[in-house]
Formats: sequence, structure tokens, C-alpha cells
Amino acid sequence: MYKAKSDGENCASLKHPEVINCYCKLLFGDWSQKKSSILTHFLLKKCVKMFYTITMKVIPHNHPVKVAWNILMLVAIQLFLIRITYQVIFKTFHGGLFYYTLIGLFIADIGITFCTSVKKGYITYETRTEIQKKYISGAFIIDLISAIPFEIILLAFFSTVEPGTHAFNFYLIIQSLTLIKLLKVKRLFGEIQEALAILPAVRRLVFFGYALTSALHIMVIGWILIGASEQFRPPIDQYLRGLYWAITTIATIGYGDYGPDHNSNVQIIYTIIVQVFGVGMFSYVIANVSSLISNLDIARSAYQQRLEEVNSYMRSQHIPSELQHKVRDYYSYLWEKQKGVDVTSALEDIPNGLAQEIRMFLNRDMLSKVPIFKEANDLFLRESVRLMKPQIFLPGEYIIRQGEFADCMYFLTSGDVRIVINDAEVARLGPGSPFGETALITNQFRNASVISESYGTGYRLIKADFDILRSKYPEFDRQVEKISQLRR
Repeated sequence: MYKAKSDGENCASLKHPEVINCYCKLLFGDWSQKKSSILTHFLLKKCVKMFYTITMKVIPHNHPVKVAWNILMLVAIQLFLIRITYQVIFKTFHGGLFYYTLIGLFIADIGITFCTSVKKGYITYETRTEIQKKYISGAFIIDLISAIPFEIILLAFFSTVEPGTHAFNFYLIIQSLTLIKLLKVKRLFGEIQEALAILPAVRRLVFFGYALTSALHIMVIGWILIGASEQFRPPIDQYLRGLYWAITTIATIGYGDYGPDHNSNVQIIYTIIVQVFGVGMFSYVIANVSSLISNLDIARSAYQQRLEEVNSYMRSQHIPSELQHKVRDYYSYLWEKQKGVDVTSALEDIPNGLAQEIRMFLNRDMLSKVPIFKEANDLFLRESVRLMKPQIFLPGEYIIRQGEFADCMYFLTSGDVRIVINDAEVARLGPGSPFGETALITNQFRNASVISESYGTGYRLIKADFDILRSKYPEFDRQVEKISQLRR
């Protein structure tokens, strides 16, 4: 035993992929020397590799694979509920491929959960010790009970269980313990919402649909259990008619062709409970659909409200139609490119370090297009991005006018601009081009006009910040001096 443990520790100390071969030898001996097929060797190695990948690495809680697994578990729980309760109520339960496949998924869920990071509020637990502690103190008992293959355990004790006996009834009750997995459904929906950033109203409606499907099935099972179904019919016929009764009852459109026995108080009380549930269900749906519609696209609603305010102002001030069209075109462009969000104000509430990382990501195209930034060091890039302000250029807009005093320079990231001197076009600039720096260097008036040819975007650097960068970073000073001399 000590030797095996020591070998396992030695394997764990190796690096991938040597660790795979080590575990293969530990589990299967010198398997390369055995007289088994190449395919067997390949499959054994793949199994060990999969085991290593799952057990040796922590899976992020928001990883796409974990999200897909959670969705699979929701489907498995739903299928297990429907299949198990159907077979239990009609006393036709028997283990088979379907049963053991779902049990296998539940067992695998325990292993995957032990290897998945846990997020509680704003804190993420990523070490194995923290993950195990959180899991064992949380949903572990639920997962463990639902993963126990009671079929194998009970048959090991009784060898065979005859239908109609007390042992068989006990057998069916024990099988139903697996349904405890339903207690994990809400948590799974919460994890999916956290990972995919789904609107709360959408999540509630999806969860409601899932819960309604489960509730309808349980209503049908209860209807059959109290003897309200036509018991002379086959099980599937009883179930379908029970489902028909449940839907028409909770939808308050009961046709009267199926209903409780007037001589059975149990059936009448059960029907009243289902009807009350139906009323509550409709109230819940109406409230959430209203909330969903009003919050489905908050950004667009805010954009339309802002545009209406601008339109009202322009009408009240008798702004010429041509200018009004330009303003509306600007807002349309702003919505298409930024969804009406002002990036500068959006980053004000975010901590400076995190905001800086977002700016670096948003400005990655500009940093790769503008020659000044291509070879610059990281400190210069971060300070430059912090100082520059985003700009939007409209077709025909004078970004710079010849003769005006220079107070800033620009970096063009998209679109094209024309350089005009004394009403004559002398050049065109495209994405990645800086302009307006010459007058800043010489402290003179602008010697040319810059006109936007189409919709475009860029960044504006004011003179004070421009001088700060030149004084702190000599390489930047040399670059702008070089560009300025080429354009004089």
C-alpha cells in the first residue's frame, strides 16, 4: 500500500505528458509489454489522460464546458424525474441502460464539481481545499444520494423482488430517493445565469418553464395516484389523459370531459389545489413577461428616449432640417458602433486598474495601427491610452480648420480624412495616421484643414497631455518630431 502511494506521488510530480505514461504503468503495469492489441493500449491511455485532465486541473466556474455540463444536468434531472416517477406509479420500474446512464452522469457530476471553482458573491474559490470545503458543506449530500445506484444495492440484498409484495413497494420508494437531485435545479440555473450574464427576467421565465414541466408531470402522477384516472386503460393512456386534465385545469379552460369523481373528497380537494396553482401561475407569467419586455433592451430604450429629447429640442429651436438630419445620423451611428454607451462615463465607476485594462483592450486596434505606438513600451502605452479621449467624425466635418490655434492632435483609427490647404486638397490619410501634431510642436496656428471624408473614429490628445508625454518619453518626442518634419 505504501509503495503504491509513493509511486502515485512520484507520478504527480512529473510534467505532462510524462505523467500520463507514469499513471498508465502504475494502473496497468508494464502495459507496453503485454500481448494486447494496439487499440487497447490506445484506449487505456486515452482514459488515463481524461482522468488526469479532469482530476488534476481546476475548471473555471464560467467555462463553456461547465455551462454545457450544467445544461446537460438539467436535462438529465428532468428526464430522471419523468421516467422514474412514471415507472414507480405504475410499478413497472426496472434498471436498464437509460437508468444507469443517468446514474453515471450523476456520479460524474460529483467528480466535476470537486474540480470546479466556486463563486460566492464576488469571491471565487479556486484551490482544491477551498472547493472541497464549500462543496462538502453545500450540495454534496444531495449529489451523493442521487448518484447511489440503489438498483444494484437492493438486488444484492434481495436478489429478486416480485411485483405486488411489500419488498417491491419498499424498493420503489428507495428508488425515488434519487429525485432529491431536484433540489439542485435552482442552483444550476443560477450558475448558468452567472456564466452567460442572462437577463434575470429571461432566467426566471426559463426556470418557470422548466418548473412548470416538472409540476405538470407531478400533477399527472398525483391524479393517477388518487385513483382519478381510468385504471382499465394501459399506463400510457392513463398518463396522456391525466396530462390533458392537468393542462385544462391549470389553464382554467376545463371542458368537463375529465374531472374529479363527485363522490371522492380527495379528488375534489386535489382539483382545487391544482386550480389555485393555475391562478398563481398566470399571475407569475404576466408579471415576468411585463418585466421582460420593459427590460429586454434597456440600452435601446435609453437611446430612443435620448434621441426623442434631442429631436424635441431641435424642433423647439427651429434648427434647419439639414442639420437635424445630420444630428439624427450621428446618433444612429453612435448606436450602431457603441450601442449608445459613453465609454468614458461607463469607466468612471470602475477601479482605475480594471478600467485601464479595459481601455487597453478597446484601443488594441489603434495601438496596432499607429506607427508611434507599435514599438512603444507598456508604460507609455498605458499612460497614452488613459490621456486620450475617443472621438467620432462625421462625413464632411472639419476636424481641424486652417488658421485656428492648435490645442490638440488626433489619431485616426477608422475612416478617411482629407488634408486641405487654401481650399486645395494636398493629401489623404487613412486609419493609423496621426495629424495635427505640427502646430503643437511649433506653437503656431494650423497650416491646413482636416476634413472627414466619411464616418470615422479616432482619439484626441490635448496639448497639455501631449507636452507631458513628450517630456516623459523621449522616444515619443523623437517620433512626433520626425513626422512633423516630413509634413512641413
